[in-house]
Amino acid sequence: MSYPHRLERLRAWLEAYRIDGLLISQPESRYYLSGYTGHDLPPRDSAGYLLITASQAMLLTDPRTAEQASNESPDFEVITYASGSRGPQAAAERAAQVGIRRLGFESIHLPYAIWEEIRRDLPASIEFVPVARLVDELRVIKDAAELAELQAAVDVLDRCLADVLQRIEPGLTERHVARMVELYLIEHADGPSFPSIVASGPNASVPHAVPSDRGIGQGEPLKIDIGARVNGYCSDMTRTVCLGQPRDARLVELHALVLEAQREAERQVRPGMTGREGDALAREVIRRAGYGEAFTHGLGHGIGLEVHEPPWLSPSRGDDALRAGMVFSVEPGVYLPGWGGVRIEDLVVLETDGARVLCRSPKELSVGLPRGAQRSAGSGSGAASSILAGGVRES
Repeated sequence: MSYPHRLERLRAWLEAYRIDGLLISQPESRYYLSGYTGHDLPPRDSAGYLLITASQAMLLTDPRTAEQASNESPDFEVITYASGSRGPQAAAERAAQVGIRRLGFESIHLPYAIWEEIRRDLPASIEFVPVARLVDELRVIKDAAELAELQAAVDVLDRCLADVLQRIEPGLTERHVARMVELYLIEHADGPSFPSIVASGPNASVPHAVPSDRGIGQGEPLKIDIGARVNGYCSDMTRTVCLGQPRDARLVELHALVLEAQREAERQVRPGMTGREGDALAREVIRRAGYGEAFTHGLGHGIGLEVHEPPWLSPSRGDDALRAGMVFSVEPGVYLPGWGGVRIEDLVVLETDGARVLCRSPKELSVGLPRGAQRSAGSGSGAASSILAGGVRES
């Protein structure tokens, strides 16, 4: 879908929201509508704003990024505000100049202090109206070009995980493994889409654990949640594995349970279900096994230009109906403080007849140990030292 087509779709919604202009501040929405990749330094320094009316499309930025904006966004009039002046003031002045009466803004993104600046500089005759979901409604259904970018981001993540699992040894720290992931993605993609989660043993009970200096042991849960970014689009995948054979029957039980819950949701989710109903497909499997209280988060989230975006498959905010063309995660988990946890996550695209899984990485629990790992299993410092600063093992 072309940027002009996206603008046409946006403009069709302006009347429904009873606004005659929309100010876009969120970088992902700005890119979606214009192709401009300017990098913000939030919350104070924006790389630019879009101001869109029924007949005009303007991109306001400063001299540092004006040439970039002109090259990347030929469908927009690029307006350069003077170096040292403020973008919020320029947006207010331009809104007044083009005769906007009701100016919408992205209420999910615009910081209050920036809102105050714009409101102060707008004429009193212009209403400044919060708009919660207009651009989200456009972005939530992925077009063919977006699906291709998302699949590319998933594919490189599959290759990354395969590469890392071939090189993990007992004794390497969580932090080392996270570094291996991120170096691979810097070289083969546009980098990670979020900080990698690598959590072993009891640390795996924290859903969004921060990698630590804990050495990874044989036979214990190892949760790896990673994401890549390709041309602005994000991927996200989790696998729970153990090095060698599990030393705890509970790990085998929980891995099988979480995998069953995921497969049930991926088989049964359909357009027209609410996000809450989609969540319940997996949650009921886990509840029946007696671990309902240990599944502490929603089943899934949308993904695209943001790692977490609508729709939501969740008991708490899954009111909206799922529609064909949405891309979201399916990631049941069970977390037991003091023991560890298991999560398995795929990305799927919802089609008219059900979900199509985008991830191809295997889901087996046990992964083979690299040659020599048995010898190093009892000497974590030796294994850890085999990872160089560049993240490549010595041969």
